[in-house]
Amino acid sequence: MGLTCKDVMVPPDKQHTVPPDTSVAAALNIIKNTRLRFLPVVDADGKYLGVFTAPTLLKLILPKAATLSPLGSISSKSKAKRGHLGNLSFMSLDEADFDAQVERLKGEKVFDNMSDPNNIPVIAPNTPVMEGIFLIYQYKRHVILVEPETGRFVGTMSANSLLDHVLIEPH
Repeated sequence: MGLTCKDVMVPPDKQHTVPPDTSVAAALNIIKNTRLRFLPVVDADGKYLGVFTAPTLLKLILPKAATLSPLGSISSKSKAKRGHLGNLSFMSLDEADFDAQVERLKGEKVFDNMSDPNNIPVIAPNTPVMEGIFLIYQYKRHVILVEPETGRFVGTMSANSLLDHVLIEPH
């Protein structure tokens, strides 16, 4: 069998994950301290539930009007939709207001604020690596590896994990 996504993944013991009841504030601190852009949300049994991402955190800080259009949420492909707020220069936010926005998030849970699952590719660990590379290219983000039979989180594959595997220097 050829190279699989599991062969080039970040294993679960090296991937930060959070339980579903983690506060958004705690997730913010993990993201800030580790410089990660996403945190898989995994329950006590190891089952994958979703992903909390840095862009989701930004969305939570923005005013709701900036993230919605008359037709619903705005995706990156629909930025030109009528009614989209493309410029927020009319809104000002001083440091106290910003701190208040962040304070408001302390009671929120990551489970209630996970990324849209349609934007996060999920595949089996034994998927051929070329399919994983294609998904990273297509979605412009990491791929989550989940055991299809159990839903158990196995790891993540990203452009960096792939490059780490390819560019390993001999000792």
